[in-house]
Amino acid sequence: MEMRPECVPCLIRRVVFEAEEAGGGKAVETTAAATRILGGLFAPGACSASVATKVHREVYRLLGDADPYRELKLRSNDVVLSLYREAEEFVESSDDRLRAALLCAVVGNVLDFGIGTEFDSPEVLEGRFRELLAEGLGHDDTPALREMLEHAEHVVYLADNCGEIVLDRLALTEIARPGTRITLVVKGEPILTDVTMADIEGLGIEEIVDEIAESPGFAVGIGVDALNGDFGDWLRKADLVVAKGMANYEALSETDIGPVVYLLRTKCSPVAESIGLRKGMNVVKLLPHGGVR
Repeated sequence: MEMRPECVPCLIRRVVFEAEEAGGGKAVETTAAATRILGGLFAPGACSASVATKVHREVYRLLGDADPYRELKLRSNDVVLSLYREAEEFVESSDDRLRAALLCAVVGNVLDFGIGTEFDSPEVLEGRFRELLAEGLGHDDTPALREMLEHAEHVVYLADNCGEIVLDRLALTEIARPGTRITLVVKGEPILTDVTMADIEGLGIEEIVDEIAESPGFAVGIGVDALNGDFGDWLRKADLVVAKGMANYEALSETDIGPVVYLLRTKCSPVAESIGLRKGMNVVKLLPHGGVR
């Protein structure tokens, strides 16, 4: 996705947030570095995910912390685990289990810290969970997805953040079909609150999917080198890619990879407008390739 002017203050807010999470009094140093990098990279046509990756790589180096969000990730999983039974009952009582499970997974995507939304702590979700479920899906391509799943031999599910990964269990369970292989992809290196192998320990996800793979490198979404390399070639062979969250949209919308179904909350205007929807919607959006063209 092409970076917009609104992305600049959003990214700087995130840098300040993660510097404060890491501690050590380096907020000024890291914010100054992020501003310098942004000044050299922000230009017409710049990919928002690629720019964010370069900014965070330097910030992490200056912080001397490979995982400044580690405590927040643990809290996120704990909070959503406390909501899991309610979400499970929501799916079980629904007339359309697939749609209900996808909605739960999308509601989990509201957790995104340091970008100026109201969900700057995982505990906020506890008081808003039912309300968010009641909103339903603002854009719903579940019928088309259901049809694709009937014929898909290999589905790749790109995970996003901790916390929401707990609710991804419900979506993965409903996506599963006899004869369909499901691969869950987590991050190979910690970045933001994205899920790594260590973050899914004890969640029982390995009992639902056929395999768990790691996306290579340090990257917001999926890195350009990975998309243009062996990992991208592997993604292109999948019958369907399920991509959680805005960062995966920002990265994949620059590619021909597809078909892709995006499960996300449109938390900012640039992403919402790029995908052709309104801000603040729960979205299941199926596209024949990475982006809207």
